[in-house]
Amino acid sequence: MNNTCLVLLAHGSKNPEWAAPFRKLTADLRADMGDAAVYLCFMENAEPGLMEVAREIMKTSVRKYRLLPMFMAKGAHFHVDIPAAMAEVKTTFPELESELLEPIGLHPLFFELMGNVIKSL
Repeated sequence: MNNTCLVLLAHGSKNPEWAAPFRKLTADLRADMGDAAVYLCFMENAEPGLMEVAREIMKTSVRKYRLLPMFMAKGAHFHVDIPAAMAEVKTTFPELESELLEPIGLHPLFFELMGNVIKSL
C-alpha cells in the first residue's frame, strides 16, 4: 500500500445538499484509486473535519497525507485556519506527516477548464 494519501478539503455548508458533488467526486476517486488513497473533509459546517479524517488515516498503514483545498484561491482559511487544523492533527498524531497543496482553483489545468466551460456558455 502507498504510504501517502490525498485529503480533499471543501469549505462546508449547513445545507447537506451542498456537499453532494464533493462526496461523489471522492467516491469516484476512491473507486479508481482505492479507499485508503482519498478522503474528504470539510473546513466548517459539515462533517467530517480534518481531525476525524486523520483518525481514519491512522487506522491504515498510510503515514502521510497531502491536503488539497477545493478552493478557488488563497484566503484566510488557507493562510490561518488550515495550518491551525493541520497543527492540531500533528499534535495528536506526530507520526502523521502532511503537505499542504495549492488550492485547486490555482492549478493551470483547472483554470483552463473553467475558461473553456465559461466560453461554451
